[in-house]
Amino acid sequence: MEGINTVNVLSIDEEKLKFRVTATFAAPNINAIDKRGEYKFELPIPTALANSHEYNSCLIESKGFQAYCLGGVNDPVWNVDVGAGLLTKVAALELHLDIPSSQTVTSTQNGAGVSGVGNNRVGGYREILFLDCHSVGDGVGGAALTARSAAWTGQSQSGPILCGNPFGKTLTIRNNCAINDDKMWLVSYFAGAGANGPDLGHYIYSFDITMVPNR
Repeated sequence: MEGINTVNVLSIDEEKLKFRVTATFAAPNINAIDKRGEYKFELPIPTALANSHEYNSCLIESKGFQAYCLGGVNDPVWNVDVGAGLLTKVAALELHLDIPSSQTVTSTQNGAGVSGVGNNRVGGYREILFLDCHSVGDGVGGAALTARSAAWTGQSQSGPILCGNPFGKTLTIRNNCAINDDKMWLVSYFAGAGANGPDLGHYIYSFDITMVPNR
């Protein structure tokens, strides 16, 4: 049998443990309690492997994020849930999922106090997405690259995070301001100035989830 090429087929079994999850939300069309920076969704069990007592943990990796308003919104801007609302530019979004994890620590400092102390949070799925604003058109045939055509794309620069098994549960996904440590969502600047305006955003999230066998 010398000279015969062989292939290790264990990689096929490993691929069965990997799942792609996409979650999308059109905030203007969903219930008021399920928006304004936090969005609920059910994550069904795709195969028996995602519901096996032999796989209580998984690796979750963010594969991308995009946020935009429909073409009728001429002045989209991020609103942070601080007091009556804070309209601000945002360069990074901290993405939260309410899934157990002991692999994350966040420290934010945005106010007077003892230098170096910060507001510390430990645990849960948290991922920093560095945002890039670009044009995707305005939906009505306009060619001008204006605020009306703006969309924010987020990319992670880190690897997957070890978490509990999320399948078969109702999850909450949260757009969190990395500086102010409060949830945020897209509003119209004119309509939302000085107040927590209505959530006008469309949000798209993509994750790769790989089940991890119990030890």
